[in-house]
Amino acid sequence: MKTILRILPVVFALFSGLPVFSQASDAWWGESVEKRLPDAATNRSEIVKALNGVPAARREAMAFLVENMPVADLKTLSSSFLVDNVNLAWETWEQSPFHDKVSKDLFLNDVLPYAVMSEPRDSWRKQLHDLCAPIVAGCKTPGEAGLLLNQKIFSILKVRYDTARKRPDQSPKETMDSGIATCSGLSILLVDACRAAGVPARVAGTPMWTNMRGNHTWAEIWNDGWHFVGAAEPDPTGFDRGWFVHDAALARRDVPEHGIYASSFRHTDTPFPMVWAPDDKSVSAVNVTERYAAKTEASSDATARLLVNVVDANGKRMVADVSVSDGGTPPVILKDKSRGATNDMNDYAAFKVVPGKKQNVTADTADGHAEVDVTMAQPGERIVTLMIRPKTKAAEPKTCAPPAALAKPLSSKATLKLRKELMRFFVSDPDRQARWKFSSKQEKLLKENESAVREIAWKAYRDALIHTNLKSDFDAHIVNFETYRSPYTVKTVGTRPEKGWALFIAMHGGGNAPQEVNDQQWRHMQIYYKDHPEVGGYIYVALRAPNNTWNGFYDVYVYPLIDQLILQFRLFADIDPDKVFIMGYSHGGYGAYAIGPKMPDRFAAIHASAAAATDGETTPKTLRTTPFTAMVGELDKDFGRYERNLKFKAEVEKLRGSRTDIYPVTVTVISGNAHTGLPDRDKIVDMYPAVRNPVPREMDWLMTDSVIKDFFWLHVAKPAKEQEIFASCHDNRFVVTANATATNMDVFMDSRLVDYSKPVDIELNGSTTTLRFAPSLKTFCMTLARRGDPGFAFSSGFSVVKSSKTGGLVVEPIKD
Repeated sequence: MKTILRILPVVFALFSGLPVFSQASDAWWGESVEKRLPDAATNRSEIVKALNGVPAARREAMAFLVENMPVADLKTLSSSFLVDNVNLAWETWEQSPFHDKVSKDLFLNDVLPYAVMSEPRDSWRKQLHDLCAPIVAGCKTPGEAGLLLNQKIFSILKVRYDTARKRPDQSPKETMDSGIATCSGLSILLVDACRAAGVPARVAGTPMWTNMRGNHTWAEIWNDGWHFVGAAEPDPTGFDRGWFVHDAALARRDVPEHGIYASSFRHTDTPFPMVWAPDDKSVSAVNVTERYAAKTEASSDATARLLVNVVDANGKRMVADVSVSDGGTPPVILKDKSRGATNDMNDYAAFKVVPGKKQNVTADTADGHAEVDVTMAQPGERIVTLMIRPKTKAAEPKTCAPPAALAKPLSSKATLKLRKELMRFFVSDPDRQARWKFSSKQEKLLKENESAVREIAWKAYRDALIHTNLKSDFDAHIVNFETYRSPYTVKTVGTRPEKGWALFIAMHGGGNAPQEVNDQQWRHMQIYYKDHPEVGGYIYVALRAPNNTWNGFYDVYVYPLIDQLILQFRLFADIDPDKVFIMGYSHGGYGAYAIGPKMPDRFAAIHASAAAATDGETTPKTLRTTPFTAMVGELDKDFGRYERNLKFKAEVEKLRGSRTDIYPVTVTVISGNAHTGLPDRDKIVDMYPAVRNPVPREMDWLMTDSVIKDFFWLHVAKPAKEQEIFASCHDNRFVVTANATATNMDVFMDSRLVDYSKPVDIELNGSTTTLRFAPSLKTFCMTLARRGDPGFAFSSGFSVVKSSKTGGLVVEPIKD
């Protein structure tokens, strides 16, 4: 009967046209192996060769592999790979000092296998045997050997934990070659090292902790029963110790995503949950949740668990002395050390605290300090991240702004006469302004003392009786644009700087949520960023989104709304126009990611937390000279936030190239942090030193909407997506490069950019024109009135237009 069963597949193949594979007539294996052979497809001959390639005493081992290996391995593994693996494993088992403590069943499932999970199939066994066998030669039990290997091999191989690893399920070779891995790669390496030394070992893990902080993988080692260790995390007290004991004790067998599973090469009906490949069911497992839950620590309803993470200014985890004090008399003070970059990202300094009681959390290193007050309202778990700031004040960052020209005061008579004329101009209607003629004496004042005229013109514009509606909105703490209306709160911090208050605009989280949720988020933003009067005086504005939609802070109506808000404070709040900042968290962070790159000429610096760039709405190209920072948690994966920030960072680095004077953009990833709890509440300290440069020497304006018409010293009457203009001005030479869709623009200048006593060269798409320009007080006032910003009052310019004759772009001076 057995012979007939073996012949039938061949007969079927002959009549069906399928390839026929030879098979020895004296095949020694049973039906369970025979049933697997068709899955090998074109690799069947290699599997048969492997079955026949081992000594008779080791056939059971080869049969075990073929019966249980994944289909992908049947189709690809060579006979030499399988034979070498069986022979090396068998010889190690026979020669092991603890051979009698490892049954054949344990050998087959937990020593013999060539792979643990979905890692690439490398020939690791000989290399690891040669390394590990001498280490465990004197050990009397497999458990003693496994603990010793966990203690020794990672330092010998120079392998450490790092989230920059190539892939989660790295093979031993990949890990050893790169020197880095995360928990899965480290666990695979430890398990294979144990197996190479004859120690039964397997991987265990959970797809998701019950506290929703992600997955984790570790190793289990046989020592008269299964015991666990953290890979590359040896504990001097031995087995069943580790930072994850508390989390594992809360696992749920009845909830698959919160269960704990151990890998099995022998096929089971339970797949090992590989979170990096959720659809791959090729690795079998056994559910071992009950064994971990049995180790549950006695938990008290009266305590909460406070986890503390400490990072440096770049978001990298660092070791610090952490102290938690409840402020009582006497205070209860708990101490521990935070975990560094080589610790698992879910490993934190952990403290049991009393719910409802304020705890002062501090972190100290030799170079800096951080602290925060935390109150856990109820039992549970909370992660707090502190960012260490240097104890010595950091040097102020360089700004790109040119040194301000010293204004030679005009005589009181000239000032009064000029101010009167400018006031008349600003209150006039557009038609009359277009026909306006300033006297030659006043034009001469602009030519000889532009900085003094700029100051007088700004004050005249500010005081002109044309801002009644804006003033009413300002007094009511409301900003309007068309049908959109946003209230805001105002807080003054510190004392007024010499040039006027700095302005910080803060945008709240929430978004696509009910009114009460967004109102609560707005109230929270009113106190979210900490007061820092020591850095300088500023006004803190918490802006309410005009609606409760998902894009409340990043839609076409938002950008004019922000312009109106800044104009209110320029006109009525005595702010320094070059010290305006915008920032936000989550929903507000998306706003900063959109608003900042679209209109960077309005801001000294921009910051976005827990958000990401929006495709088609945000480009880093526009941030050539404007400081922009973003902060995101390493675990903040919703809507691709983490990945989008990395993509944005890569784009910036590509744009920056080898230069260090452009793109002052920083993306900080906070290790082990998810969406909430980023250490950004002191961000005002970092941003405050920045100063806007309204006339950078070079810029790249890639337009992403049809709303923003002005960009530093460029103006486009009809902007549209994908129009792009690169412009620079050095040594009285403008270079303007426009793509095919940018066919009409104005380029402005003044004495901050050019020397009017010399001719100006204009290179437009490779063709150069030389012209002479003279400052015009009318152009100066027209640009000031249009933008409402003294930094963008320009005294002359030229237009780039499409020639009606040639169809190409040509340069024309702007006419008064």
